[in-house]
Amino acid sequence: MDEKIPRGSPGQLYSSISVESRDFSLDEDKLSKKVENGYVLFCKKVYNQFPSLGNNTKYDEKLQSTIDFLKWDLKAEEYFAGYKFVIFAGIFLTFVTVLLLYSYLLPTLTKMFGNAMVPTVFIFGGPIVLFILGIDSFKNYPHKKLNLEKIYALTFVPEILGYMIMSMKLVPNLEKAIEFASSHGHGKIADDLKTLLWEVKVGIKTSVAEAIDELAYKWGDVSQEFKKSLMKIRSSVIEISESKRYQILDQTMEDTLTSIKGKLEEYARGLSQPAMVMFYLGILLPLLLIIILPVGSAFSDSNLARPIYLILIYNLIIPIGCLIFARKVIRERPITYIPPVIPDNHPDLPAKNTMVFGSFKINIYVLLIIVGTILVAGSIFTQATFGKTRYNVLLSEGYIQQGEDISQADFLCTTEELVYKATEPKFQCASERDFWQRPENNTTPFFIIYGSLLTISFLVSIYLYGKNIYKRRVQVNSQKMEDEFKDALYVIASRLGENKPIEEALNHTKNFLPNSLIAQNIFARTLDNIRIMGLNLKASLFDPNYGALKNNPSRLINSAMLLVVDSVQLGVSVAAKTLMSYSMQLRNTDEVSKMLTSLIADITGTLNSMAKFIAPIVLGITTALQKIVMSTLNSISSSNVMQDMEKMVQGIGEGATAAGLGSVNIGGVSGLGTSIDPTKIAQFASATTFLIIVAIYVIQIVIIIVYFTTMIEQENIILAKVRIAQTLPIATILFILTTILSNFLF
Repeated sequence: MDEKIPRGSPGQLYSSISVESRDFSLDEDKLSKKVENGYVLFCKKVYNQFPSLGNNTKYDEKLQSTIDFLKWDLKAEEYFAGYKFVIFAGIFLTFVTVLLLYSYLLPTLTKMFGNAMVPTVFIFGGPIVLFILGIDSFKNYPHKKLNLEKIYALTFVPEILGYMIMSMKLVPNLEKAIEFASSHGHGKIADDLKTLLWEVKVGIKTSVAEAIDELAYKWGDVSQEFKKSLMKIRSSVIEISESKRYQILDQTMEDTLTSIKGKLEEYARGLSQPAMVMFYLGILLPLLLIIILPVGSAFSDSNLARPIYLILIYNLIIPIGCLIFARKVIRERPITYIPPVIPDNHPDLPAKNTMVFGSFKINIYVLLIIVGTILVAGSIFTQATFGKTRYNVLLSEGYIQQGEDISQADFLCTTEELVYKATEPKFQCASERDFWQRPENNTTPFFIIYGSLLTISFLVSIYLYGKNIYKRRVQVNSQKMEDEFKDALYVIASRLGENKPIEEALNHTKNFLPNSLIAQNIFARTLDNIRIMGLNLKASLFDPNYGALKNNPSRLINSAMLLVVDSVQLGVSVAAKTLMSYSMQLRNTDEVSKMLTSLIADITGTLNSMAKFIAPIVLGITTALQKIVMSTLNSISSSNVMQDMEKMVQGIGEGATAAGLGSVNIGGVSGLGTSIDPTKIAQFASATTFLIIVAIYVIQIVIIIVYFTTMIEQENIILAKVRIAQTLPIATILFILTTILSNFLF
């Protein structure tokens, strides 16, 4: 603890001190100076440097209540000083960025995009949009933190109320109930309860009842369930009849769970629309664009079918839009379960960056090099063996002789044949492009493209799998122990209810559930520590060197076993009632979590199918459609159909004029122009270029959809990475097969 005592009023001194969560390795709680939020520290630092920025400023009512709720030591002058500083700094950085981009990149980008309008829009609009978003994010950061607390409240409210109700059933004392809940609970609610007790003890609040009323109304806008439940718990104290008090407390918990279940059902129903948006945005939109962009560009002055535009649309705009949308939906997900967090130094994990195959171990980066080398070499060899070259095509068509170099060829053909001249190495007419686009003449290096795609997907998959699969296995074992623990806790409580000591209760549970992980990994080790090493119950569980829970990542089990230790000290009868109540609380929480999983099961199943099957199949077909569209445009540009249409329209117009009907414009056809410029079509993305762009997009959209699906099902980044590793190769192979089959059929 800091030796220096800060200057100021007693209230400021008390507000700067907070109680940390229980440290299982110590016998006492610790006190430490409160760690301020980085946002608050930034505003304070700016105000200290530029105090004039915060002069004559005040919070509005909504922002004031938000700051008070978050308990930030942030004055209005400091907040607005930081806000104004960000505005001024943002304007300066935006101006410098635009100036540099305009001076150095505009000529290059103009050449790439084919015109100066689009690069100019991005050069000016991009930094300005980022500036506006940055300012908005800074301004609304306190409100976002408040909304986050609303989401977390759905997790921590039932837990805190469960602890309070357990304590109230044993001893109808509000102070003891708050102390019990704050010491075992988690989240901001537990921190507020600790602060409440502190303020009562030092005299800032006159009584616990007064403090609870203030806390209830403080949390009223965040969680109406918590507000109503606190008021009911307080009212139960004055109930003389124990049975009626129990009834009030049980009804309180039931009402809270019912309210939370209603919110979860509302959230689950609302997920159908985001799922459809993800489908339209990530899969249907690319399919539509491949028809709209080439046709629209061919009949207008736009260049949206050029490779640079397709890269911008397919590989930047759409993926970023999908990712932003996915993150927004994920942030609104109610958190009903927090999975175990596995540290990198967990003893059940292999050495860092190591993958284990039976008794064989290999560094993951060495494996990546080996796999990458094999796949790249295989694709190059396959292309060299089975792929077509322009030389082979010209030789088979009889335009050159064996051993003759292509540059020596000189041919003159009709518009339906190949035209190649040594003096004109670049083809200019549409018939030549048609020739090379024919399946029998196609020299696209498909084996190299598909091999590169497989290489990228397999390397990403191996990396994510190798980095996370072992953590996932530890996590799965921990989650299995959590499921077993709910039953084990009931067995322990039953034995304690027979006035048996805790050691005998643990031993009975171990024998009753002999094949369970919780019995083998926790209870057996705890009993060994008690019997062999002579440790007491708390040390046998939480000792930093020998404790049975030393490397246990489950917050649920750690909290529950701490509850066992604390309740046993009050007697086996009290412990039995406490653990029985806690067992019911765990079952209620588990029921809520499983209910949400069940409600969104159909949606997550659809999204999983979308990522693994629908997206690669649809996008594979898209590559074939692009060839059809481009072939059609090439045919039109090399024929006289547009000139004939224009003449027909003009003839109709002249006939109408001669008949005295006035000028006629048939559907605006005359506005289409007399032809499609072949040189413009030549600038559009080729089939090879488009295939590469879509192949990269497949990898991007599969990763985004799998991440989105996993995180709305369970906020578990380890599971998300493992699922991406498992899904990506399947989707990639399916995309390749669909592309090959589509090209063959069409």
